[in-house]
Amino acid sequence: MSFAFDFYYRSPEDKKREAQIIAEVLAGGGRLDFREPEDRIGGPICLTFDFESRTQAEAVEAALQRRGEHVEGVYDY
Repeated sequence: MSFAFDFYYRSPEDKKREAQIIAEVLAGGGRLDFREPEDRIGGPICLTFDFESRTQAEAVEAALQRRGEHVEGVYDY
């Protein structure tokens, strides 16, 4: 079983920010599983990250939330 969380941010697309978040998640043992673009102008962009360990997923989720990022999860995936 794997574990995941969803990272959201409001458009417009920010490739630099996404690269920083992806690098942080990779360092924490996760990987980008899916990127959902905005579904409407000004809507959210969602990055879904997958982890082998719930402990790793929760640690990265907590670090992102402490910085004020919008993260939903951790859930079984």
